Amino acid sequence: MIKYQTVKVISENRDEKDIFLEIPTQYPWFINIIHPKKWARRYEAPDLFAAFQTIRLEFEKAGIRFLCIGARPDIMASGMSRNMCGGRKVYVIRHGEQADRSNMVDIFDHAPPDRIGTVQQQRDFATRWLASAIHRR
Repeated sequence: MIKYQTVKVISENRDEKDIFLEIPTQYPWFINIIHPKKWARRYEAPDLFAAFQTIRLEFEKAGIRFLCIGARPDIMASGMSRNMCGGRKVYVIRHGEQADRSNMVDIFDHAPPDRIGTVQQQRDFATRWLASAIHRR
C-alpha cells in the first residue's frame, strides 16, 4: 500500500514550498517525489531512512532542505526500526543517554527550520552520540 504525504522544504532564501511524496507501507522501500506538473522521481534504498537521506543529499546541493524530523541532526534509525518499519520511525538521541522508545518519531513529521541540519551533520552527531554512549558505560 502507498501513502501520500505533503512535506515542506525551505530554500537558502527562506522560501518554503510543499513537496508531495508517495511512500510505501511495506517492502520494497522507496520514496517518490511527485511534482504538480505530472513528473515523478523515485528514490529506492534498503529502507525509507536511507532513501530520505539520498533525497536530502541531492536537494542539499541545490540549497534546499526538508522541514522534517528526519532532517534533524539529533535523530538516528536503529537496525530494529529499519527492519520492522523500514526506518520510518527514528530515535531522538541525546549525548550520554541511551536511545529510548518513548523518543521515537516519524521521519516525515514537521520540524522547524532551526532544528534541521545536513546529512553530514546528522552522521557526525550520530558518531559523537555513539562515542558518548560507549564512554558512559
